[in-house]
Amino acid sequence: MKKNQFTLIIESLSKLTHNQKRLLHHHVVEDLKRGDTDNLINECKGDDVICPHCGNEEIGKWGMAAGLQRFKCKNSSCGKTFNALTKTPLARLRKRELWAKNLEYMLDGLPIRRVAELLEVAETTAFRWRHRFLKAPAQRKPSEVAGIIEADEMFFMESFKGNQTIYDRKPRKRGGMGDRRTVDDKIPVLIVVDRSGGLTDFVLEEHSSDEIHNAMRPIVNHDSILCSDGAHAYRSFAKEENIQHYRTIVSKGERVIGGQFHIQNVNGYMSRLRGWMRRFNGVGTEYLPNYLGWMRMMDSKKDKYKEVRLAYLIDENLAYGLVA
Repeated sequence: MKKNQFTLIIESLSKLTHNQKRLLHHHVVEDLKRGDTDNLINECKGDDVICPHCGNEEIGKWGMAAGLQRFKCKNSSCGKTFNALTKTPLARLRKRELWAKNLEYMLDGLPIRRVAELLEVAETTAFRWRHRFLKAPAQRKPSEVAGIIEADEMFFMESFKGNQTIYDRKPRKRGGMGDRRTVDDKIPVLIVVDRSGGLTDFVLEEHSSDEIHNAMRPIVNHDSILCSDGAHAYRSFAKEENIQHYRTIVSKGERVIGGQFHIQNVNGYMSRLRGWMRRFNGVGTEYLPNYLGWMRMMDSKKDKYKEVRLAYLIDENLAYGLVA
């Protein structure tokens, strides 16, 4: 906008009614929020730009659209245009000016219904945003754990939360407890941590030695030392992979072996995870990996919980677009 046009706008402010000024203020604030988010997206993308369609690194800028820098692939067989969000979980997600607030409410653990009220969007929109933002953290896991490793399992109730019809049992109310005598109605989750901060988890198809072995085999460094409880699955895994193994059996009073071999770190994480999940009154099994990724992300940033802001999740989701 030219300077004289801007001056005319400033001079006309005194002619506006109070309600008109409030309305103008609202639109200016929303536009600033959207602009801040757009700038953050462009900054996160930075110079690390490749074509999401063909992977070509030779690209050129191709103007701006909806506040975002567009690019054009120079590959003659491609030639497609794209922006920083193309082929990422955040692509085509509307109302970018609300993303920062949505993330803040996520970090506060507010329920979907309350988030929808505060953002003045539909509950389905708030739900969709939550799981779009969580798609990248759910996939981001370490490729290897090494050194002293601790492993253990925990269980979550199988849940069809959100489904309109459940055929094989009566609905449970607000999470429920299930049958304490069996794990048949529960989903096993394997948690593996190392002493350098590496943390990963696996939603298992069933609670069996084969499932635990298949999950651990690709990520456990063979020079590692495995610490576990007395479960047979870990003993057989260590034997098959020729890994040094320490078993702490609480019923025998064994909590720490040799002053450093224990499973207190993995048990501490599971306790934090269990307490954090309690606020949701049960989560749908279909979305359990997303919630596990959410907790991993927050636990890795636990020393600066409130500082985990939009930049981190945008950066994660843009990176997801490069490797997905």
